Amino acid sequence: MTEMKTAQLKEDLTFLGPSVKEIMWQYNEIFDHGCYDAIQLPEAPFVVDVGANIGLFMLFVKQRRESAEILAFEPMPDPAQALTQNMEEYGWTKIAVHPCALGRADEDDVPFTYYPLLPGNSTRFPEQKALQKKVLYDYEPVDYIDRLHSGYEVRVDVRRLSSFLPDDRVVDLLKVDVEGAELDVLLGIDPAHWPLIAQVVIEVQDLGGRLEDVCDLLICYGLKPTVMRAPLIPTEILTYVVYARRG
Repeated sequence: MTEMKTAQLKEDLTFLGPSVKEIMWQYNEIFDHGCYDAIQLPEAPFVVDVGANIGLFMLFVKQRRESAEILAFEPMPDPAQALTQNMEEYGWTKIAVHPCALGRADEDDVPFTYYPLLPGNSTRFPEQKALQKKVLYDYEPVDYIDRLHSGYEVRVDVRRLSSFLPDDRVVDLLKVDVEGAELDVLLGIDPAHWPLIAQVVIEVQDLGGRLEDVCDLLICYGLKPTVMRAPLIPTEILTYVVYARRG
């Protein structure tokens, strides 16, 4: 396990994680640049957080709706450890965390690449980081970018999201941030569950027409998507945030 570090986000707010720089970057993206500000939540929402990382999106939800119930998934052991510690530090309740990845089919012992200096970029598809690295070479020294993207293999189980969803409860928000597996996560939802999903927010890197495929699938199941550029990420990396609401 990587030693957890503490990031001072505000005078009265600290957060634990493997990388202080990434914690600060994610906090800036969510809270200063409004990455998720279009989200609308009822008073006591049921939220599904796929790619929970160290819990900054949970912080966003809990600050707005303390009574929110959250079903979370984080397969990488180091971020999952930090997530647990952050949950305990702030006394968050009504949260269930599952240490598995999600996909279109159940699979055991699947190789993922974990990046200790960029934990939020850890992925099942490391080859898809090639464009990101190429673009970032124009912003930072090559050896630094290569070091950030130096990872090692972690093997985790992959499960379908529908195996965790109740059959009779509305999902007020499904958030997906899974570094290349977005469409796989959505394809792991049974047709019977889709009408219960009221709102979706997904980060999508548009490689191989993935953005269009994600939007088409959401439309197919009755959700209306809106696409915006992801804040703080260079436009050449082709990363977008997709919001979708039913009706």
